[in-house]
Amino acid sequence: MHKGLLCLATAALIGTLALTTPASAQDSALQGFTINAGVFYPSKKSVRTASEDVWFSVDLGYKFQTSEPTETGFYYDLGASIGYKGAGDSYYIPVHLTFTGYLNEQFFYRAGAGVGFPKKGDVFTADDASFSYSIELGYNFSTGGTTPIALTVGYAGISRNSVNGLTVGVQFQF
Repeated sequence: MHKGLLCLATAALIGTLALTTPASAQDSALQGFTINAGVFYPSKKSVRTASEDVWFSVDLGYKFQTSEPTETGFYYDLGASIGYKGAGDSYYIPVHLTFTGYLNEQFFYRAGAGVGFPKKGDVFTADDASFSYSIELGYNFSTGGTTPIALTVGYAGISRNSVNGLTVGVQFQF
């Protein structure tokens, strides 16, 4: 059941990206991928005791719609992401729809919600899909460059066994 739902969610994400690609190909300068790699620090001591204190975190995102900037410079992106948060045999794979708001060229925030797929083991008592979420604040170091680099700090989690915690990462846009 778990692998079937993971395949279905992945197929839905790829299908959504495939359907939006022809429309977004008209303005490719506003579209793109992001990769965010860093660490995930679980907030519950019981989770850290059952696994490790610090988990690896990586997310691959794709923005498929960008709004026009307002007079104040605010604009937003709609997108999707798939990731991995884990250490050893304890991990989950979040699949999210995302909203990223840009306050200006440097500061942004992102909210994501979707489904997470945990691996049953010491931390997760079951391997069925459950709600997952993420909230991030970011700062772009290189604006206008060919590969913008940003630092992100956030909070992410999955409702299965209440595994949540702090995330810190470096994001590359291409």
